[in-house]
Amino acid sequence: MELRYRPVSVVRLMLLLLMVGGGKWAHVNCEGFKADVPTHLEKVLVNETAQIKCDVSSNLTNDRILLVVWYKDNVPIYSYDTRGPHVNSPSHWKDVAILEDRANFKTTREQSRAVLVISPVQKKDAGIFRCRVDFLLSPTKNSNVNLEIVVPPDVPKIHNEAGVVLPSHAGPYEEGGDLVLICVVTGGNPTPKITWSSNGKTLPSAMIDYAHESTLSSRLVVRNLSRAHQHNVYSCQASNFYRRNVTANVTIELRLRPLAVEIVNGSSPLSADRRYIVQCQSVGSRPPAKITWWMGGVQLTATNQTTSEDGNSTLASLSFTPTREDHGKTLICRATNELVKRGTKETSMKLNVFYLPTLKLELGINMNPEDIEEGDDVYFECKVNANPSAYKVVWKHNDQVVQHNSKSGVIMSSTALALQTVTRHQAGNYTCIASNVEGDGESNTVDLKVMYKPICRPDQKKIYGVARNEAAEILCQVDAYPPPESFKWSFNNTAETIDMPQSGYRVHAEQASSLTYTPVKELDYGTIMCWADNVVGQQKEPCVFHLIAAGKPEMPYNCSLVNQTSESLEVDCAEGFDGGQRQWFVMEIYDLQSHALLANVSSKLPIFTVNGLDAGLLLKIVIYATNMRGRSEPILLQAYTLKAAEKQTGPHAEFELTPIVSIGIFIGILTVLICIIIAVAAAFKLRATQAKQHTTATTTTAGGKRPGNLPIKEKISLPLSQSEDMYDEKNPDVVPSNEDPDYKLISANQTPTALHNSLCNSKHDIIGRTILDDSRKTYLTG
Repeated sequence: MELRYRPVSVVRLMLLLLMVGGGKWAHVNCEGFKADVPTHLEKVLVNETAQIKCDVSSNLTNDRILLVVWYKDNVPIYSYDTRGPHVNSPSHWKDVAILEDRANFKTTREQSRAVLVISPVQKKDAGIFRCRVDFLLSPTKNSNVNLEIVVPPDVPKIHNEAGVVLPSHAGPYEEGGDLVLICVVTGGNPTPKITWSSNGKTLPSAMIDYAHESTLSSRLVVRNLSRAHQHNVYSCQASNFYRRNVTANVTIELRLRPLAVEIVNGSSPLSADRRYIVQCQSVGSRPPAKITWWMGGVQLTATNQTTSEDGNSTLASLSFTPTREDHGKTLICRATNELVKRGTKETSMKLNVFYLPTLKLELGINMNPEDIEEGDDVYFECKVNANPSAYKVVWKHNDQVVQHNSKSGVIMSSTALALQTVTRHQAGNYTCIASNVEGDGESNTVDLKVMYKPICRPDQKKIYGVARNEAAEILCQVDAYPPPESFKWSFNNTAETIDMPQSGYRVHAEQASSLTYTPVKELDYGTIMCWADNVVGQQKEPCVFHLIAAGKPEMPYNCSLVNQTSESLEVDCAEGFDGGQRQWFVMEIYDLQSHALLANVSSKLPIFTVNGLDAGLLLKIVIYATNMRGRSEPILLQAYTLKAAEKQTGPHAEFELTPIVSIGIFIGILTVLICIIIAVAAAFKLRATQAKQHTTATTTTAGGKRPGNLPIKEKISLPLSQSEDMYDEKNPDVVPSNEDPDYKLISANQTPTALHNSLCNSKHDIIGRTILDDSRKTYLTG
């Protein structure tokens, strides 16, 4: 057993002798350990990572590594120790002066290989590395590696024949000339190799001696340059390591004039005021031609120029918005290479610009726009400028289309409009509108001013009611062009006509005059007339005003209930004469049973709406007009509000024919027959009387007039009947008829006398109730 482990003890003893204080290795001559050990060459590029391999495999079972020591040029620089207390936590040591913090030791999972990793490697790391491995059972094993640090050359520099360093481009060269390039390479270990290439092909070149021993150079010559050489890239490559090459490139430029110029998307026609992108292409120029656009001798600046990838063509885009003024002009595209002789080539396009019609409207020749009177003939001329030509021309007067009407003196064509015997109504703004494919164009506006004599303005107050010794302000308004220069007033009654003095009236700027007039006696009431004058002449027909004694207004008439709900009413009437003064209208609503006032409404017009009434009420309505002189006679109406909806949801009682109802029907039919017989007899008697008298007379029933023909002042209203029987508590929808023979009004337009003298009603009083149907028809009596 002792003999078996003796070699191991000897190895351990030798390792201990090699150790010195402070963790450093003593220098020992170990040449004997390297005998017959092969050396492997390892090339690593400077600043990259070196992995120096070490064989740590053992053929013995249960064997393990005790110690791994790395040497560089026989000097220990790194150790990996698993002995003693480090069996579970190996100890690493390195020579910081040599390796700094760039090295570490790694093993594979199978524990057969290990590497010393140095990153990044430096030029000083080149040399012979030896790895010594001590095992627990196996003998010591050594591995030798020759680490060679490769230093690439500097980036080559390409010179021209004059020795000037070329940047990325060379030239420009003339077509047919020669190209000479020199590539200079400095540095590199081992010595680099220089090659030339272009488009992936290696080119023949010649090496040149250079003064500096660390510098190499190579010369490339290309004969007879042509367009095919334009933008060729020539590369100089220096290499001393198969994984890393350094390259310099240069692109060749030739000077060539443009071969062709073409406007590629010239469209015709163009539309005015629309933006277009027009493109022009130049081919064959070296360097790329500068493309410019010209029109009318002026250069256009809104351009953008691009060159194709191969540089053979240049495309220039012009952002162009043609106007109507550009129609017929020539657009020129010009390509220029200023570096060569005769380096300009151009093409052109004549513009056909479509545009909206422009129109100029003016009065005809020899017409004075300030001296046109009613009855003159007026002529307009519309001048149209359009491309393409207008297919339609429309004339407008105050924005209304003018229609051709020769009978009315309106004669029109595409360029002219004639107004024969013009009237003041034809004054105003005139325009002409022309249309083509681009749209509609409108002319300027010509304001036709037609002078005419003053005329009385319609819809002004014509009747003035005023009391004696009360001043009335009478306003006379006229329409005239030009405005009136003076006014004249006169008074007329049954006895005389008097011209009013100028001190009694004033002239206003609004083509009006006002007269202050105070009647004192009865003859001061009558007719007042007003005339105005302007440069055309005096007003033909005067403005006539009637001055009457102020009085009460007449009562409204033709009142009707136009809307009716359970809580509201709306009543509309026609207004009567206002008595010569401003009037207003009043409606009062009373509860027909309690006589309480429910509403009081006033209005400038006889139209009333009342809300907030109770449902199911019988109502008395009083309507009258009032002014400063008093109030009119009232007009009396009856109405009701509908029952509330919840009271009307029950089923309607079905009609049943009873003996009493049958008797009532029989009496009614009999009464009607009697009335017819009496009426026929009366008619025969009346005709016999007329034949005897041989005169024509207007026959009225019982001497009464028709209510519709009554003068306003003769219309009367009788008091409303207050019969308690009209209100049925059980059925408020049933309104009984008034049995008073002196009060039988059914509408506001009827009179009590007319109804009272009705032949049938003079003989029989119909007693009964009027039953309202479900449509809730209005029941009014007055």
